[in-house]
Amino acid sequence: MLDFIRNTFQAASPAARTSSAHSNASKGPFDPKQQSDGFMTRVLIVVGTVLCVGLLLWFLWASISILLLSFGSVLFAVLLRAIGRIFCRISSKIPQKLAVTLALLLLIGLITGFVMLAAPRISEQASTLSSNLPAAVNKIESQLEETQWGHYIIDKVRSDASAPNLSRMTGYVGSFLGIVANTVVLLIAGFFLALDPNLYVNGFTRLFPIARRQRAREVVGCVVQQLEGWLLGQFIAMLAVGILTWAGLMLLGIPLALVLGVLTFILDFVPFIGPIVAAVPGVLLAVLQGPEMMLYVGLVYLGVQQVESYVVVPLVQQRTVSVPPVLVLLGALLGGVLGGLPGTIIAMPTLVTFMTLIQELYIKDALGDHQSTDEDK
Repeated sequence: MLDFIRNTFQAASPAARTSSAHSNASKGPFDPKQQSDGFMTRVLIVVGTVLCVGLLLWFLWASISILLLSFGSVLFAVLLRAIGRIFCRISSKIPQKLAVTLALLLLIGLITGFVMLAAPRISEQASTLSSNLPAAVNKIESQLEETQWGHYIIDKVRSDASAPNLSRMTGYVGSFLGIVANTVVLLIAGFFLALDPNLYVNGFTRLFPIARRQRAREVVGCVVQQLEGWLLGQFIAMLAVGILTWAGLMLLGIPLALVLGVLTFILDFVPFIGPIVAAVPGVLLAVLQGPEMMLYVGLVYLGVQQVESYVVVPLVQQRTVSVPPVLVLLGALLGGVLGGLPGTIIAMPTLVTFMTLIQELYIKDALGDHQSTDEDK
C-alpha cells in the first residue's frame, strides 16, 4: 500500500511530468537523430537510383549493336509474316509455317537472281569505267585546283589515300565479315521468330500482371500491325522510285539502267543517305558520256526524289502509317549517332514503334483519350 502511494505521488509530481514531457519530445519528429537517419536514407535512395539508371544506360549503350540486330530480326520476322499471309490468302491449304518458309525462299531467290543477272554486266561496265575514269578524274581535279576549297578537298583525299594499304584492307575485310555475320544472324533469328511468334509473345506477356496480360498482347498486336503498314507503304514508295529511276536512265541511254533502278529500289529503304548513295553509280557511268550526261543523270535522280517526297509518299501515307517529316529527320540523325549506318537503317521502324507505344500506353491508357486516333485519321 505504501509503495502504491509513493509511485502515484512521484507520477503526479511536476518534476516527473516535466521529465516525461522532455523524454517524449526528444523522441518526436524533431529528434535530431531521427532527422539524420531519415536524411541519410533519402540520400542512399537517390544515390542508388542514379547508379541503377546509370548502369542501365551504360548497358544499353554497350549493347547497342545487339539491340539493333534484335530489332532488325523482329522487323524481318514481320516482313516474312506479311509475305506469308499473302501465300495463305492465295491458298487456304498452305500452313502458316510453310508460308513463312516460302516467303524466305522467295526473298533469297530474288536476291540470288538479281546478283546472277547483274554481275556479268556490272563487271563489264566496271572494267570500261575503270579505263575511262582516270581521264575524267584528272579533268575534275584540274577544275577543282582552280579554287581554294577544291584544292583543300584534293589534298585531304590524297592524304587519306596515302594511308597504309594493309591497315585499310584489314579494316575493309573485318567490316565485310562483320556485315556478313550480322546478316546471317538476322536472317536466322528473324526466320525462327516468324515461324512461331506466339512463343515469344506469350513469354513477353508473362512479365506483366495477370490482369494486364491481355492488354499487353493487344499492344504488341498494334505494334506489329503498324510495322506491317509501314513496310507496305515503304515498299510501294521504293518500287515507285526504282521504276522511275530505271525509266529515266533508260531514256537517257545509260548502261545498266535496270540494275541501277533495282539498286535505287533497295537503297531507298535507308532515309536520306540511301538515295544519295544510289545516285553515285549512275553519275559515274554518265562520266563515260560526257559532263552534260552527268547533269542529266543528276537531274533524273533529283526529280525522282521530288516525285517521291511530294507525290508518292503523301498518297501512300493516306492508306498506311503517317510519320511527320521532322520526326523522320530527327529519328534518322539520332539513329546515325547511336548506331551508325544500322541505326539509320532502322530509325524509321523504331520511330513507328515508339509512336505506337506512346499512342497505346500513354494517350489511351494513361490519359484515357481514345478519340485522338480516330480524329487523326
